[in-house]
Amino acid sequence: MKNDDLKKQEVAAKKIVAKYGNSLGELQERGTASELKIVMMYIANESNHKQRILFGLDEK
Repeated sequence: MKNDDLKKQEVAAKKIVAKYGNSLGELQERGTASELKIVMMYIANESNHKQRILFGLDEK
């Protein structure tokens, strides 16, 4: 993903998480499927990025 897309995704995910009081359980119960998907995609992308850095495939 491009940096601009990642920043937009990060902002959207953080806004959604804040909306539900930083609670994944609350998000799963009260959030929409779309909101949950955005947050989960952000988490997965961050995890993948950190793993790529760990193995030397990406820079910070």
